[in-house]
Amino acid sequence: MLERKNLWLALLLVFTLITSGVQTPVLAADPGKQGTITVIGTDETNPVLPETSVSLSENETATQSLISAVGESNVEFTDTTYGKMLTGINGVKAEGNNFWAFYINGVSAQVGADSYIVQNGDKLTFQLKDWTKPVENKVSLKVMDNQKNIVKELPEIEIIGHPNAFQLLQVALGVENVGYTDTQYGKMITSLNGIKAEGNNYWGFYVNGEMASVGAEGYSLQAGNQISFQLESFQPDPGTGGNGEPSTNPPAGTISDATLQAAVDSVSNYVLKSQIGEWEAIALKQAGKTIPANYLDSVKVLVKERQGKFTRITDSERYVLGILAAGGDPTNVEGYNLVDSIYNGNVTKQGLNGVAFALIALDSADFTVPNTAQWTREKLVTHLIERQNADGGWAWDESTTSDIDTTGMILTALAPYKNQAGVKEKVDSAIQYLNSQYQNGKIDNSSTAAQVIIALSALGIDANGTQFTKGNSSLFQFFLSFQNADGGFDWQGGDTSDVFTTSLAFQAVVAYQLYSKGNGALYKMALAEQKPESETPQAETPQAEQPTVQTPATEVQPTSQKGHKLPNTASNMYNLLTLGLFLLMFGSVLYMIQRKRKAI
Repeated sequence: MLERKNLWLALLLVFTLITSGVQTPVLAADPGKQGTITVIGTDETNPVLPETSVSLSENETATQSLISAVGESNVEFTDTTYGKMLTGINGVKAEGNNFWAFYINGVSAQVGADSYIVQNGDKLTFQLKDWTKPVENKVSLKVMDNQKNIVKELPEIEIIGHPNAFQLLQVALGVENVGYTDTQYGKMITSLNGIKAEGNNYWGFYVNGEMASVGAEGYSLQAGNQISFQLESFQPDPGTGGNGEPSTNPPAGTISDATLQAAVDSVSNYVLKSQIGEWEAIALKQAGKTIPANYLDSVKVLVKERQGKFTRITDSERYVLGILAAGGDPTNVEGYNLVDSIYNGNVTKQGLNGVAFALIALDSADFTVPNTAQWTREKLVTHLIERQNADGGWAWDESTTSDIDTTGMILTALAPYKNQAGVKEKVDSAIQYLNSQYQNGKIDNSSTAAQVIIALSALGIDANGTQFTKGNSSLFQFFLSFQNADGGFDWQGGDTSDVFTTSLAFQAVVAYQLYSKGNGALYKMALAEQKPESETPQAETPQAEQPTVQTPATEVQPTSQKGHKLPNTASNMYNLLTLGLFLLMFGSVLYMIQRKRKAI
């Protein structure tokens, strides 16, 4: 009996080891909404609570987030006629002239922490301040309607760090009172305090009385800034020079190669005087110009800092294009695969813009997309064509009101598939929509014209031909009328160029030149051959602080080589199997010895 018992125990151990090695994997929970909490006492260099990540529940207040971060017993309140007043955090009390100031994304909150509903990605800061001391870092904000009536005015708002103007607007007015749409260039404001920018209206953004050259989201606040937003209107005369003056453009079809090259050279010179971003890098590369070396280095640093993860899918998409243009490999940027983060990402989060540029990015260098990907090319194409409106156009938010810019972006994405059954009809209908918009004077600014020119060039349609000509001016000639003597472009007429408008215009000029020379589409680029940085293999350093878990599909796993890192699933299984088989053999031998002894 003893030998049978020993053998049975050995077999049981083997079975236990094997089943423990092949158990069903447990997926990491969806992190949901996230935010951070920082608590600064009297010594900023030694905070009471360093920046700490917190998971946010639905309709969670800033006070609840604070309690989650430090524990309910470590938060003290005093009841007042205005509600609860925060008096202590982690034993640090607001005594004498001190009080706990509350900041949202670096902007002094206009409501109490108990009233503010935390938004995904918010950075909340509680800082002990002396109310008798003057505020040093402050800005002002004014919002006016198109009659210059003041909608909102705050003469003094304290800031810490360098929040952007869009964050200032959200904190000052309330998140629910700031309407916007996500575009490939950032957030475009559509309404403030219920006042919508409709028809010919738009929200102008000013810094110290001057029209800003970047969007509100792209401007970092500086102490003393006077920030204002004003609802303004434009009344252009499409088909003229863009500024109300008679057009002197020659008939369509007569733009020479020399004229086109001069436009490319002058806009290149203008762009190179400012900081180079992804869109400028793409145009410079495709124009045969030199991209500043520090561009790629700075993007690599950013990707490493963010661990390959970006809140907006369009950030990942534009970085893929910019890195590719600069000669980098988007599948291995400091060990992170940005291409994977697109086809396994939430591409619909930012409307159809995110879907269109996902397809553009994946097609830019014909990146391999596995059949198991969350978003294959076929799925992206289908998603786009199924959401076309009856008039032939698309709307970024999938509404029934088509817009020209979104239609242009989607046509650019669909260009490689224009002859496929089911796609061709959609493309033809969209081209008719764009042509009708131009003929009816709806393409009335350089940026919209640029978006259409990029699309037409990708489709192999001449934006300077008779199909897109109104009166004596083609679409491309109308567009060129916005280029100024300094090489830059203005949005809707005038002599002042701006960086934001020029960025898209630069792409359009280059896209048309590529088309005219038969050199392909703007976003079509080859993956440069990557040279090893060192002949000596480098060992990977274990990341002790980051336990290996199976991450959601929308996250990017760091990897030290090109391609996808194999998931670390049950990595000890083979060791356990080896041990189990050894024990099984040992038990069998033991059993045979016992049998022989018994026989003797």
